[in-house]
Amino acid sequence: MKHQIINNDLKKFTIKFNKFLKKKLSKDKNLLNQAILYSINTGGKRFRPYLVYIFGKELNLSNSVIFNLASAIEMLHNYSLVHDDLPSMDDDKFRRGKKTTHYKFNEYTAILAGCALLTKSYQILSNSSFKISDKKKTKLIEVLSKVSGEKGLLLGQYYDLSFKSPTVRGRLKLNKLKTARLMSYCCQAVAICANKNKSVEISMQKIGEYIGEIFQINDDFVDFPRMSKVNTEILLKYRKKLAEKTIKNLMKIKLKKRKTLLLIDFLVDLKV
Repeated sequence: MKHQIINNDLKKFTIKFNKFLKKKLSKDKNLLNQAILYSINTGGKRFRPYLVYIFGKELNLSNSVIFNLASAIEMLHNYSLVHDDLPSMDDDKFRRGKKTTHYKFNEYTAILAGCALLTKSYQILSNSSFKISDKKKTKLIEVLSKVSGEKGLLLGQYYDLSFKSPTVRGRLKLNKLKTARLMSYCCQAVAICANKNKSVEISMQKIGEYIGEIFQINDDFVDFPRMSKVNTEILLKYRKKLAEKTIKNLMKIKLKKRKTLLLIDFLVDLKV
C-alpha cells in the first residue's frame, strides 16, 4: 500500500511535468526537431524530475521553479542517453522498447538532437522565466557543468566504454559517475534554489547521490539477471548501507514529509 502512494504520485507528477516540458520545446516540423521531440518523449520514468519535485516541495519552492529546474535536468539526462546509444559508443538500436534516436533517424541527426537538448538545458537555467536570482542561476550552471563534464558523467561514459567487463566494484564506481552525480545535482540544486546554507546543501547533495546509487543498483539487478550470488550479496549489502545513510541525512536536515521517506522504501524494495 505504501508503495502505491509513490507510484500514484509519480504518475500524476509525470502527466503534469510532460505538459510543462512540451511548452519548452519547439513546434518546428523539420527533421532535427522531430528527433529532439522523439528523444525526450520515449517513455522515461521522469525520476530525476520527480526527485526535484519531492525535495522542492520539502523546501517550499514554487511549482514554476521546480518544473523549470526539472525540465533542464531531464533535457540534459536525455541528451546523455541519445549520445550513449550512438554507434561509436554503446551502439544500441532500442531503448525502453523503442528505436534509439540514431536508429530511427540517422547518426548525425541524433548527435545534433542530443546537442540541442544539452544546449536547451542551460538555456532554461539562464532564462528570465526561471524566477531565481542571477547569483543562484550562475551557481546552478557551474555545478551542473561539473557534474556532467569530464570529472562526472563524461568520465563515467569513458570508463564504461573503456572497460568492457568491470568488476562489481568497478560498476559501483561507474554508477557514481554516470547516474549518482546527476541525481545528486537534483537535490543539491533544490537546496541552492531554496537558499539553504552550505551544510544543508552538502547533505542534500549526499542524499541525491545515495538515491542515485540505489536507483542504478536496482537497474543492474534487472540488466544482469544472471549475476553471481557473491556479487548480488555485495550489492544488496551496499544498497542497505546507502539507504541507512540516506535516512541519516534526511533526519539531519529534518526533512520529514511522508512521501520523502516513502520514496526511500520504494527504491530499496526494487519498485523502480
